[in-house]
Amino acid sequence: MVGFKSLAAAIAIIPLVFSHPGENVEAMKAEMIKRNEQHAAATRSLSQCQDSPQASALKARSAARRAAKVTELRQKRGITTRSLSHQKRDLTALESWTLQSHNMSSEAYTLDTPEATIFGSNNTCALVPETTIGPYYVTGESIRSNITEGQAGVPMHIELQFVDMNTCEPIPEIFADVWHCNATGVYSGIDTSEGEGGLNSTFLRGVQSSDEEGVAAFDSLFPGHYDSRITHFHLVVQTNVTLQENSTYTGGKTLHVGQVYFEDALVEAVEATTPYNTNTIEFTTWEVDGWMLEEATNDYDPFVEYVQLSDNLDDGLLAWITVAIDLSSDHSTNLTAAAHYYSTGGVAVSGSSKGLPPSNPNAS
Repeated sequence: MVGFKSLAAAIAIIPLVFSHPGENVEAMKAEMIKRNEQHAAATRSLSQCQDSPQASALKARSAARRAAKVTELRQKRGITTRSLSHQKRDLTALESWTLQSHNMSSEAYTLDTPEATIFGSNNTCALVPETTIGPYYVTGESIRSNITEGQAGVPMHIELQFVDMNTCEPIPEIFADVWHCNATGVYSGIDTSEGEGGLNSTFLRGVQSSDEEGVAAFDSLFPGHYDSRITHFHLVVQTNVTLQENSTYTGGKTLHVGQVYFEDALVEAVEATTPYNTNTIEFTTWEVDGWMLEEATNDYDPFVEYVQLSDNLDDGLLAWITVAIDLSSDHSTNLTAAAHYYSTGGVAVSGSSKGLPPSNPNAS
């Protein structure tokens, strides 16, 4: 997998990346400038509260929670080795954030290492909305924490912690709606004519409400890759939703639409395992992933922190990221669903098999 030699080189190829038929390159460039301004504003807000006693206390509680979760997951999977992992990150420069390792399971760490040392990083991201939600958003997904549904792959427990970007306080009772492809690049909820899992499939999709610590956590699998995209998973954050009796939700105000990524070393290690290595879709590098390029700013680290539960990657990962939210935002107009899932099954959105606006058929 190849990293960027420089940010300038990455930006230089953006017109090539985005120049699909029907796409407005200039509009996307304008949106990127707007996003960068939002990043800067959010970063300034966070810098004013991130060292407060409340923020420090939250960080300490988060470290303790993550350490406890690792112990729980290891016990559940019968892992008895003392070392968390001996994997070390060895990358060529990918620019700013990719120069920083997000692998917290250094070979110098054991289960006796102080929890704050391993799990203390909040890796706070001033996330702002994507220019597109992507072609595979499905409404009506179940409120649940385990979204694996028997899919094969590297187990991943991922913790999303939401904080108010103006106060650095945790945000309870907001809803995180997540989805990603399986190990071989297939999405659930989308018609099989598109090569996906089918309208009535629901694997690797789910919704969780954040708790009093602002945490929404999922038991999932490490995502695979699909055509023209680097490894990632999708996230929509909603508030003021209406809960339904069938454990789903409707309505609400959209606070955030985004994507979360994983560093090269981890992706490369996972892609070498089964069933990821049976994926016949060509792997896409950073240079040709237009949406990741769009997020290349000096203020935004899009990568999760993580630890391996043992030396064996098949035993799984604990991953975490802290998402800074602007509670005054409303990005509901950014949502374009490919399908709606009802108690009677999935229904594709009319006008496009992927639910995409006709003027932007290649968004992903």
